[in-house]
Parts: sequence; C-alpha cells; structure tokens
Amino acid sequence: MLSALYPAPHDPQRLSKYIDYEHSLNIEGFTFHVQTKQISLFEKLNPFIFINVLAFEESSKGFTVEYRSPEREREHHVNLLLLEDADNPSKQHNVWIANMSALVCHRTNSKHATFACNSCLHPFTSQRVLDDHIPYCIQHEPQQVVYPNPQNEKECVLKFRSKNKQHRSIHGF
Repeated sequence: MLSALYPAPHDPQRLSKYIDYEHSLNIEGFTFHVQTKQISLFEKLNPFIFINVLAFEESSKGFTVEYRSPEREREHHVNLLLLEDADNPSKQHNVWIANMSALVCHRTNSKHATFACNSCLHPFTSQRVLDDHIPYCIQHEPQQVVYPNPQNEKECVLKFRSKNKQHRSIHGF
C-alpha cells in the first residue's frame, strides 16, 4: 500500500524506501494478511484512499474483481492484485498494480496504451472514452467480460436461436 501512495524513484522493491511512511496509515486492529473482506474497514480508517482488489481466475485465465470500492472522490486510488498459492489457498498476498493497462492489455490488439475500467476491466483507447463509460458501468456490480477463444472455431460463431422473436422483414420500401 505504501509503495502506491509514496512511489520510490529507485528500487521500489526495497522496504527501506517506505520506513518514513510506516505510520501514515491507520491499521489499528488489523492482522496481516489483510483479507479482502477487511478492505472496507481499512477504507473507513483511511478516508483519503479507495481500493479495488482483483484476482486471477485460473479457470478462465483472466482477472476478476474481488472488491470494488464504493468510494470515488478520494485523493488516492489503489488497485491491488490478490495472489494465492495454488498448493495452499490460505496463503494469500496483495500486490499493488502499478499499471492496470499493462495488466489487461491482452484484451485488445492495440499496440498503444489503454485505459482500463476498474469495474469491468475493459480497455479503452483514451481517458475521455473511459471517463464517459464509468458513470454507466459503476451503476452495476463488477462484471467479468469473457471473450471467445479465437483458436476454437465453435466458440467464435454467433447463433440466433429465437426465430419466433425476430421482426418480420418489410421488403420494397
């Protein structure tokens, strides 16, 4: 958390870079590892920060939103990635996502930077388009968009089965 709030210009992996800030967060009553269900309490104790937590889902090989903060107007926004030991699921660790665009870049063919939505993880081509999208997206619970596998021809076929729901075509306008 401290690395997100107080980025070190050099060697950000070294804990010594954050000693001066170790008392800047209110962590009263917390034991570590902080679990996802405790994030809202952490936000209440630290009203200048809001947090989103993502997790990697092995079955879909994609990311899911574990926690999305209801707060939006706070000074600092931090995205965390929940890592879990495959052999021991009770072993978990949160790491700061320094570049959300890099994390979800596999969702687009664009060679340029993208701007990712924290709710649906959809990448956008510009900050303006993302800003236009957010008010609509946050009205709903976080969503996971699943793309078809382009290597599987059966997954990439769009089918319409409800012929009784289609409108009659009017020929000869």
